[in-house]
Amino acid sequence: MTPNVECESQRLSAEAVPVHQCRRVLPHEPSPAPAWLDQEYNPTTHTSQAEEKLLNPANFTPLKTKPYEVALTISNEKQVKYVPKTKSKFERTKDRIINAVKPPCFTISMIILMVSVHVFVPEEWRDWLEWTPLPEWWHQPWRLVSYGIVHANAVHLALNAVVALAVGWRLEFEQSWWRVMGVWVGGVVAGGLGAGLLQPEVRVVGASGAVYALLTAHLPNVCLKFGYVPLWWFRPLSVIVLGASETCWALVRGPMMTPGSPHSQQDNVAWSAHALGAAVGIPLAFIIFKADKENDDKTYIRLCRAFSATILTAGVVFVGLYYATLYSI
Repeated sequence: MTPNVECESQRLSAEAVPVHQCRRVLPHEPSPAPAWLDQEYNPTTHTSQAEEKLLNPANFTPLKTKPYEVALTISNEKQVKYVPKTKSKFERTKDRIINAVKPPCFTISMIILMVSVHVFVPEEWRDWLEWTPLPEWWHQPWRLVSYGIVHANAVHLALNAVVALAVGWRLEFEQSWWRVMGVWVGGVVAGGLGAGLLQPEVRVVGASGAVYALLTAHLPNVCLKFGYVPLWWFRPLSVIVLGASETCWALVRGPMMTPGSPHSQQDNVAWSAHALGAAVGIPLAFIIFKADKENDDKTYIRLCRAFSATILTAGVVFVGLYYATLYSI
């Protein structure tokens, strides 16, 4: 005889379980889909539906999209956001050509200004722009910067223009024009003050101090952007070669110039302006120039910048005391 399922269920269970044609009828429970939907993340409000119910239960409106649609949308957005756009070979070649022929605006502007002053400005007016290391320069402070756009002759102008274009082209491309301008002005000022300190009898003209400052500024640029600059080994080598040639030229030419010779004033080379401009270019570039993100947090970069700031501060204090006290006496 077949047992009565309904009777057995009522006898074994304290609570009667409803049956329908010998089948148990389960109580009504929410499906797992709404519970999973409550934990779904809402990208608009940056909260889940469960959090929105707790924060604002009266005005709560559930998501109108299905859970799998929301997940699919989020995954597609991540793919679009993080997939980089690849350039073709033609586009990469075009970018290299544009970067290679991109002119240095500040360097070319300074060359045009120097040529214009040399060609169009009369000789009498250029005398007001030369640097004369005398106590009266306090009343004519523009001479400390204006002498950098005046040159003795066409050969002097051409030499400075060519070297400035050679050393400033790549430097202005890797750094910005105003950083190069800061090194240029710092080299000119340091050259004038150095000439007044070491060669007070020489009238200084020319942008040699600025050119040498740009030349030595390639050394900090290589350190700050190491691994991101091409031909990094060639730049220190060029600085060493040009510095050695300038030193040899000064040593050979120095004994030939005597104070009594007729060309001692007009043919004498202001080697002090060259030396001070080159010396200032290194610490000034460490402070002004920008480093890459990977190199900016390194310890040796911070130490170099701190040491450069200390050296420049000490130099400014010493020169200020010299020109304020000893030089006037």
